[in-house]
Amino acid sequence: MSRFGLTLLLVSTLGWSRSASAQMEPKNVAKPQQSSRIVFVCEHGAALSVVSAAYFNKLAKEENLDLHAIARGTEPQVDLSVSARAGLTSDGIPFETKQPQKLSTKDAAHAHRIVAFCPLPAKYSKLAPVETWNDVPLTAANYGRARDAILTHLQELIRQLKSENPSR
Repeated sequence: MSRFGLTLLLVSTLGWSRSASAQMEPKNVAKPQQSSRIVFVCEHGAALSVVSAAYFNKLAKEENLDLHAIARGTEPQVDLSVSARAGLTSDGIPFETKQPQKLSTKDAAHAHRIVAFCPLPAKYSKLAPVETWNDVPLTAANYGRARDAILTHLQELIRQLKSENPSR
């Protein structure tokens, strides 16, 4: 009888339980972790989501939060909004987004939370909690008012995130 056949005979004879076989799994298998990504989504992925992600990342770093934000769009335009780019540059806030990107199911599936400035297809709310900030003015209309409204929302969001998981 081969070693494999003998092993099968011993396993069936001894009646190994699932817990015994689970102990034989490699110990270095990665366990799923809670996502540490916040996804901001606006229609064009070029202004509100970019400003929100940039300021969120600045505030999260200051608060020692293990969270990172990205900006996405439902119908991305070719370039970033001039008002968002100029406003963030003037504020001295670094931004990672260089070109708008479309929201994907992968983005949503890896999100701790999605913050939307526009309607999203229902499929995304099945993948991550979605909240809507529909009271923020467009950056093109008034960057300062848009930024201030975003900052008000961000302060509340960060408070909520810290209360959800105090170790963050």
